[in-house]
Amino acid sequence: MCRAAARHRVTAAVLGTTTGLTAAAYCDWSDDSTGLFAIGVGMVALVTLAGTAAVSAVTGAAARRAGSH
Repeated sequence: MCRAAARHRVTAAVLGTTTGLTAAAYCDWSDDSTGLFAIGVGMVALVTLAGTAAVSAVTGAAARRAGSH
């Protein structure tokens, strides 16, 4: 993720990481008979999206600053 963000591919870093973690959570939790796994998967998707967006933005900014010197 950080390498992609440093190469100015922030969208790919965020969506790739979010999709991978969300798919893994879905595959692992989908056998839950209560159906509450969907709430957990949704929470994983939202939190991963927010976290990776923040890390990618900081990494991209640091890479731009380092490249300008």
